[in-house]
Amino acid sequence: MKFLSVENLEAGYGPSPVISGISLELESGEFLAVCGPNGSGKSTLVKAVQKLIPWLRGKVLVNNRNLFELKTRQIASLLAYVPQVFEPVFDFSVEETVAMARYYRLTGRFAGLSERDRAAVEEAMKLSEVFNLRGKKLNELSGGERQRVLIARALAQDTPGLLLDEPSSHLDLNFQLQVYRLLRELQKERGKAILVAEHNLNLAAAYCSSLIFIKEGKIVARGRPENLLEKELVRQTFGVEVEVRTNLSTGLPEISLVHPGPGSGLIPARTPAGSGGEKVT
Repeated sequence: MKFLSVENLEAGYGPSPVISGISLELESGEFLAVCGPNGSGKSTLVKAVQKLIPWLRGKVLVNNRNLFELKTRQIASLLAYVPQVFEPVFDFSVEETVAMARYYRLTGRFAGLSERDRAAVEEAMKLSEVFNLRGKKLNELSGGERQRVLIARALAQDTPGLLLDEPSSHLDLNFQLQVYRLLRELQKERGKAILVAEHNLNLAAAYCSSLIFIKEGKIVARGRPENLLEKELVRQTFGVEVEVRTNLSTGLPEISLVHPGPGSGLIPARTPAGSGGEKVT
């Protein structure tokens, strides 16, 4: 079943679009990663499909409903979003921040959270491993801890779709793996439709069911990781030379950068004293 359908989408922040001609589909229970170099438009795409971009044109359907006709509360019932960068404006605690995800469900202006709401907030904090931080203020947390709080908030929203903008950013290797394992579990066990913008190709290939490569605001390739992690396509999309090998634990391809040899860097090498060259003083 199609959860998200995008046709000929253009989006931007001014007179010139950042992305254009974007068409894609996301099935319920699918885990899709949008990958591309910095400035390629992957974050803009994730924001555009939830109407967070000021200039939009095209067609976006979420659960067969026209995105452009939905109100904010209606979108919040379908899509939860984890931004890439978050700087707290107000001094809320972790638990208060996660609980904000339930407010769109409240029936009255002064209605409080129900037991079901509080149970969802607690479960989300435990899944994201921030339950022990629930009493702390956001400005007391590290960047990685804040990122996990935002993931908890998205989980507490309990929507059929999750949108994440580079969820591995600010996280150490251990929590990168934990977050992606959690996302895959939500995809497999709860049928969540998940769309992420991700710069870590190896992480995306190991956990996502399909990938999209985007460059200069346009989709250049889409497919399963084993088909897209190919030397020439990575070079054309990201402008780097890579080696491709098989990961022994997943059986999937993974890449490593081809590094230039000694003396071929951007800064000219200096000849050490006594080596027959010019003396270094």
